[in-house]
Amino acid sequence: MPIDKRTESRAIAVISGDVVGSRALPDRQSFERAMKATTARLNKLFYPAIMEPFAVTEGDRIEGAITDPAQAPLCISVLRETLAPIQIRIGVGVGRVVPERDRDAFALARHGLQLVSRDGGLTRYVGLGEAGDVLLTAICRLADPLIKARTAKQWEAIAAYRSLGHQHDVAKHLGVTRQSVGDRLSAGHRRAVEEADVAIATYLSYTRWQRQN
Repeated sequence: MPIDKRTESRAIAVISGDVVGSRALPDRQSFERAMKATTARLNKLFYPAIMEPFAVTEGDRIEGAITDPAQAPLCISVLRETLAPIQIRIGVGVGRVVPERDRDAFALARHGLQLVSRDGGLTRYVGLGEAGDVLLTAICRLADPLIKARTAKQWEAIAAYRSLGHQHDVAKHLGVTRQSVGDRLSAGHRRAVEEADVAIATYLSYTRWQRQN
């Protein structure tokens, strides 16, 4: 892991994801293409904030680091929407690049991934102190079941809506009615999950401000 000395004094977010049930996927080649396409999209969309480019590791994991922790929730949502309907568990380590292993952001992310895998959830933030970790864990435990329950068509509509921004355009793109798009977005709990992302991003922005003042 290359260490940029300029990042040692400020907090970063490391995002470490592990695909759920990857060994049971029937088409390995399609899966590998999807993983590469996902990392390429993340590195392009979040380029200004990329500290360590997202890459596929160990065959079924994706890991990268960004310099602005508040962008982590959006980054994770884009990751999931690009890879869907394949599910991925994610640990987020918020910290610094430091020699002490238990405080290093990369180690924190992998610890978060271990915790969320143990609990059967999808998302875990670690490194924000006891109160912060508890708060963000609670938010994720409310949002994760909504994400887990999404169907392939709901994921398709949600991803298209993020790219196109209007239900009319999504309907045209997917070749369905606008009502159908609205139903899929509602059934997929797009707004509730987005509000959870905003709540987490707001908290991460606030804690960053606290650290700088």
